[in-house]
Amino acid sequence: MTATLMKMEDMSLIHWIKEALLPLKWVEKVNNCPLVYSNNRARYEAQIIWLPNFLDEGRGWVYFDNVDPTLCVFFTMPHTEQTTRISVYNEVGGLISPTHYTINYRDGAILVNGGGLTTPDGTPTTVNFTQHYVSVMDGWPGTEPPDAPIIAIQTENFDKQPFQLGGGRKAVRRYSIHIFATSSSERDDLTEFLYDAMFNRHIPVIDYRSGEPLNYDGTFNTTTYSGTTLVMNDNDDALFYFRDVRAEYINARPDWSDLNRWRSRITFTVESYRDGLDFNALL
Repeated sequence: MTATLMKMEDMSLIHWIKEALLPLKWVEKVNNCPLVYSNNRARYEAQIIWLPNFLDEGRGWVYFDNVDPTLCVFFTMPHTEQTTRISVYNEVGGLISPTHYTINYRDGAILVNGGGLTTPDGTPTTVNFTQHYVSVMDGWPGTEPPDAPIIAIQTENFDKQPFQLGGGRKAVRRYSIHIFATSSSERDDLTEFLYDAMFNRHIPVIDYRSGEPLNYDGTFNTTTYSGTTLVMNDNDDALFYFRDVRAEYINARPDWSDLNRWRSRITFTVESYRDGLDFNALL
């Protein structure tokens, strides 16, 4: 499958919002959640009775520790598995070493290394975890959306423009972020948080050709993911810049559903620049 610059930029935007930006303020800490062993799946699964459900599309457990919250611009993405977000405890409340289990962040499950029901530190019984409060989706939520709040990211259109004499060019892409909240105050807070994060800012384009942070089975990708910034010619890092960031509230009609009652939209343009004709074989 061909890897294009547009694909890397789309993925970088989505991963940046979910993994670097939102965890600064929009995550939930859950303590003493019971773990129940599933014989069918051979794993311990967290039991939940509240909303939003971390098993919803675009959520899951947080798999990175926080980036530096004092940074105005993220020059790198987190790339090592968390060490402070997940804690597993045995039947007497003792901490189980993370060397004895593997975490499925997508399903909220604990797998004992080597199989079996117990570890050298005891049987997994409860778990403290941090979950994504906001569902981040690539595209419109569809007819069966997850529970709000939701951030749906859509690419609207793009074009290429000349950028200097020679082979350089500028890629201009236009995006919309649709925000579905659970209240007017949550909508306002989430909208301004995202707006401020993009206004007059830029982010790195990450090279995801060798893999994303999570494997297909929800475990952390320690083999091929590195969070490396895409490198342009002459060892310049690839960046893209937010332009024309605008936010608007979408007024609800009385007969709209709860999901559509507190909505807003952020529109913006991103620009990236290429020198020369070669960009690591990306178009």
